[in-house]
Parts: sequence; C-alpha cells; structure tokens
Amino acid sequence: MPTVVADELRELYDRFAGRIHTLAYYALGSHAAAEDAVQSVFLKAFQNASRFRGDAAAGTWLWRIAVNHCNDELRRRARTEEVPLDAILGWADGAASPEQRHAVKQIDQIVARALLELSPKLRTVVVLRYVEEMPYEEIAAVLGCSIGTVSSRLARALSSLERILRPLRS
Repeated sequence: MPTVVADELRELYDRFAGRIHTLAYYALGSHAAAEDAVQSVFLKAFQNASRFRGDAAAGTWLWRIAVNHCNDELRRRARTEEVPLDAILGWADGAASPEQRHAVKQIDQIVARALLELSPKLRTVVVLRYVEEMPYEEIAAVLGCSIGTVSSRLARALSSLERILRPLRS
C-alpha cells in the first residue's frame, strides 16, 4: 500500500478512533466490544482503501464501515449488557458529593436502560445526533438513507425515550 494512503488512514484513525469507539460502545454495550470494533473498522478501511471512490468524504465512508460493523455484530449475538452513560455525559464529576454521584449513577443506569430498549437503528441515530453532534445530512450519508428517514427515526427514538422515561418525572 502506498505511503500516502497509509498516512491518510493514520490521520483518519487519529481523528475518528475515539468517536467510533463511542458509537460502538453504545451499539455493542461494552468497552471491550467497542475496542474490538474500532480495530475491525480500521482493518476493513485499510483492506478496502483502494476501493474508496471518493463519492463521499473519507470520514463518512469510515462512519459507514463502523455502523455496518456494529449492525453485523449485533446480528451475530444477543446483547444483555447495560451501557453506563456517565463517561459520555460527564455526570460523574469527581467534585460532586457522594450523594450526588449516587443520584447521577442511578440516572445513568435508567437512561442507559431506556436507550437499550430502542432498536439498534433508533439507538444509532440518537448516538450520532446527540453524542457525536452530527448534522442530519451527515447522519443520512453515514447510514445510507434520506434526511427524512433520519428525522423520522430520531422522532421515533425521542418519542420512545419520552414514553419510557415519563414515569420518572414527578
């Protein structure tokens, strides 16, 4: 493989590895599975770099590989793990009191369970929009669907989360 392509892939790795880990963590439910996914995604990218046509941005191509990998992995196994959100949402602040940390941990667990009740398609669009803060256009490109589909999935996901979490509001 030419050095230029290897350098470009290294740059993509440096730029996207952590973000793809986040997506895989939410999709697959554990750090170990997410770390494996990151390695698999970049291995696939490296192996298929010569087939990248440039129709989309390299980052979009890489996100597509990551989403496909996570979907394939989910089809291969049944998930039973819970996903803690404190590291992503920053709720577990070391300066917080033990009572505050306990309350935040409980909220994390409740929200994580609610997210896990969503289908993988809905969960993925929520992570890409609210964790990765991607615009609808980029999510559509990553998922290979229309902006309308992204909007529809996001609306269904938020409606489902609202319904799941409604009993917690006092």
